[in-house]
Amino acid sequence: MRRKRNKTVKVSKGGWPLPLFADALLLSLLLMGVALCCQSVYGLGDSRRLLTLTAVGLGVVMAVIRALPRFRWAVLLLLAEGYALFTWLMWDPLTAGVRATMAYVGLVLGGSGTLPDPFPAAACLLFLCAALALLALPLGWAALWLRSAWAVAAMTYPLLLPAFLADRLPWWPDFLLLLTCWCALFLTSILSKRDRAARARLTLAALPAAGCALILLTLAVPKERYVYPKWAEKAKGVILSGDLAFSLPDFVANGLQVGGSSGRVDLAGAGPLSLSSRTMLRVKTDVPGRIYLRGRSAGVYTGTSWEPLDDAAYEELGDLGGYEPLNFPALTAVGQDWHAVTVELTGAPGNCFYVPYSLLTDADELVGGSFVADSHIQKGFGVGSYTVYYRPEAEPDHAMRPLEGIAAQAEEAYRDFVYEHYLEVPEEAEQALYTWAERNAGLHFEVDDSYRKSVLRGYWSEMEGARLIGYALAATTTYDTNVPAMPEGADFVDYFLNQSGKGYCMHYATVATLFFRMVGIPARYVSGYTVMVPDSGQVDVPESAAHAWVEIYLDGYGWYPVEVTPTYGGEETEPEETAEPEPTPTSTPTPIPTPTPQSSAAPAPTPTTAPAGGQDEGGMGGDGEADLSTLAWLAVVPVLWLLLFARRRIMAFVWRRRLWGSGTNDAALWAYRLQRRLLPWGGREHPEVEELASKAWFSQHTLTEAERKQAAEAIEGERKRVDAALPRWERLAFRWLWALR
Repeated sequence: MRRKRNKTVKVSKGGWPLPLFADALLLSLLLMGVALCCQSVYGLGDSRRLLTLTAVGLGVVMAVIRALPRFRWAVLLLLAEGYALFTWLMWDPLTAGVRATMAYVGLVLGGSGTLPDPFPAAACLLFLCAALALLALPLGWAALWLRSAWAVAAMTYPLLLPAFLADRLPWWPDFLLLLTCWCALFLTSILSKRDRAARARLTLAALPAAGCALILLTLAVPKERYVYPKWAEKAKGVILSGDLAFSLPDFVANGLQVGGSSGRVDLAGAGPLSLSSRTMLRVKTDVPGRIYLRGRSAGVYTGTSWEPLDDAAYEELGDLGGYEPLNFPALTAVGQDWHAVTVELTGAPGNCFYVPYSLLTDADELVGGSFVADSHIQKGFGVGSYTVYYRPEAEPDHAMRPLEGIAAQAEEAYRDFVYEHYLEVPEEAEQALYTWAERNAGLHFEVDDSYRKSVLRGYWSEMEGARLIGYALAATTTYDTNVPAMPEGADFVDYFLNQSGKGYCMHYATVATLFFRMVGIPARYVSGYTVMVPDSGQVDVPESAAHAWVEIYLDGYGWYPVEVTPTYGGEETEPEETAEPEPTPTSTPTPIPTPTPQSSAAPAPTPTTAPAGGQDEGGMGGDGEADLSTLAWLAVVPVLWLLLFARRRIMAFVWRRRLWGSGTNDAALWAYRLQRRLLPWGGREHPEVEELASKAWFSQHTLTEAERKQAAEAIEGERKRVDAALPRWERLAFRWLWALR
C-alpha cells in the first residue's frame, strides 16, 4: 500500500522560479569557471566572451531540464541526437580543433607540441565549445541532481591537474570563480533534495559568502611564488617512475617536471630552485668523465622567456642534402673512434632524447626518435631507452679535418641560416648589456698562452672572447639559487645584470647568449643534464643535475658548448658561494670585450671549453620546502574552520527542523534515516524508531505529537551516546566532517 503524504507538511515557499534561477546561476558559474580556467592556464586563444556565453547558455538549458516535471529524459535524448548530428556535420573542423588544442597544450606544458601552420583558431574554439557542451551533462547531473561537491571536483580538478603540476596556474579570478562554486556546493549538499526552495535560498546566500571569504583569503596570503613541498616532489617521482611515465600522454608527463629541457623556457618564473635527487636518466657508456647531454635549444629571446624558432624559418632552410646540423662536429673527425652511449629515460621531461655533443648517429640510423630541424631529437611515444653514437674527440683543435664535398656545402648553407636567425638581440636587452659593459669596462683578465696553442688558430679570438665573458660575469654577479622571480614587466637580462646581480645557470646562459650575439657570435640557449661518468661507465642522473648553458656556432665545425656559470664544478654539491675565477697568468692582460653594433659580416665562432659543472639550473639544488609564510596559514586555517563551522550549524538547523518542525510522519522517517547513518559509528537500532517509521511510510495513519516526540528523543539520545563513546579523533570527524552531532 502506498504511503499517504502527511497533510501537515508545509509546501516550500518560493515556487519554481527561485530554484530554477539558483540552479541556472550555479551551473553557469561552474561551467564558466571550468572553461575560463582551462582557457587561461593553457593559453587557448582569446575566446573568453564566447566561452562565457556558451557556459551561461548551457547552464540555463540544464537548469530548465532539471525543473521540468516530466519528459526530462526525452528532452535529453533530443539534445543528444542534436549534438551527434552537429558532430557529424562539423567533423572535419572539430578534429582539426582537437589536434590543434592538444598540440598547443603540449607546447605550453612541456614544449613537446608542434603547432599546425596556419593555426586553426576557429576550429580550436569550436572544439572548446563542443567539449564544454559535452561536459555540461555530467557536471549538471553532479551539481543539480546529486548536489555533490566531491563529484563536481572529481570532474573538474583533473582538467587542471597537469598544469598545476607543471607550476602553471590559471588567472586567479577564473580559479576563484571555480573555488566559489565548489564551496557553495559543499555548503548546500547537506540539505534535502526535496526542499528545493530552501536549497535555492541557501545557494544564493552561499555563493557570495564563499566568494567574499576567498577574496579575503587572497588578500591575506602573500603573493610569493610557490615552491613545491617535499611531499609533492616525492609524489611526482612516484607518478613518473618506471613504466608509468611512458603510459601517460607526453604533454602530461612533460608538465610534471621541473628540471631538464623544454622548448619554451619561462624566465619570468625563474625563482628559487627546487629540484630533487630522484633519478631522471640512467646513462651507460665506455667513456668516463664529464659529459653534457643536450636536450632542446631555444633561439628567440622575448624578455621574459626563450622560445624556439618559428617553423616558417626552417622552411627556408630545406633539408641540407640529408645532413643534420647536430652531426657536423662529428664529421670533422673522420677516422677517429666512435663510442656508444645508452640512455634510459626514467622521468626526464621535454619529450626529447638527451644526447652528447659530436653526435655521429644520423637520421637513418636513429631508432625511436626523429631530428627536429636543428633544435633537438624528438622522442617517439612510449620509447623508454635509446642508444646513440658519438665522437668525443671531435674538438675544434689542430686535429680537426675540414668538412668536404656535400657535407661542406650543407654546412655553408646552414651557416647562412645561423647568421640570419641566431644574432638577434631585442633593444631593451641590448641596452641593458651596454649599460653593464660600460660600467665594468675597467675589468682586465690575464689569459694563458698554452690555451692559445690548444685550439685551432681560426677559432682563437672567439674562444678567448667567450672565456672573458664568463670571467666578467663571475666578477660582477653572484651565483645564488635562492633568487626571487623578477618583477612583473621587467626585462630578465636588465634585472639580472643591473638590479639583482644574483642568479644561477638560467640567468648566466641567457645573458651570455645575448652578449655573444652582440659581439657577432651566433649563439643559442640550451638545456639538458650534466653527467660525471665513473670508470664503471654507468651512472644515475638526478633531477638536480639539470643545467643550462650556451651553444656558439663555429664556422666549418658546428655548434659548440660554452660554460659561463661561475663556480660550476661539482655534481654532488651545490655551490655555496660565488668565487671569482682565477685565469692563468700570461704576459698580456686582456680587457672584457665591448659589444659593438652588429654587422652582416659572419663573426668567427667563440667556443669556450666544454661546460664543466655540476647540477644547476633547469632546476637545481633546493630541498623543495614550501614557501608559504606563517601569515598564509594563519589566513587559511580560520577560513577552513569557518566553512566547517557553517556546515555544522546548518546541519544542526536541518536536524532540528526535520525532527521538530516538519510533519510528524516526515519526522519519524527522518529519525529512521539518521539512525541508519549512526550505525557505522557504533549506533544501535531502536525498535520504537523503526516501528514508527514503518507506520508513517506504509499506513495512512498520521502520527501524533507524542509519537513524534518519542522518535525524536530516541534519536537525540542515541546521537549523544555515540558521540560520548567515540575516541577523540573519531569524535572530531563525527562532529565536524559528518556533522552528526
